[in-house]
Amino acid sequence: MGILGTVLQVKTQVWQLERQPLVLGIVGMAIGAAVAGAFRASEMENEYIGKVADDVKADLNRRAGAVSQALREASDTVVAEVGDKGAEALDRVKQVGMDAAEAAAAKVGSPQPG
Repeated sequence: MGILGTVLQVKTQVWQLERQPLVLGIVGMAIGAAVAGAFRASEMENEYIGKVADDVKADLNRRAGAVSQALREASDTVVAEVGDKGAEALDRVKQVGMDAAEAAAAKVGSPQPG
């Protein structure tokens, strides 16, 4: 398949991720929850919705961790596949070069009709 095929596979995977708005929405919520968690709550917030807010934050943090882990694993898989395809393409190029060199040597070493 070669390097061009590898590039096309990566572009296809990125395109598929872009077509998954739910995944992107979850990532956005996780980022929003992380930013919101960085600010202190006011006394009024703690008084009226403190327990609920704490439960929601804990749930979002747990979900954000799961999404983050899934994204890390997916990116590691893509990187590994791209690396494998690149190494495979390099091996093919080396083999073609060696075959060409052997053919040239055989051509030079063979007796010329004449």
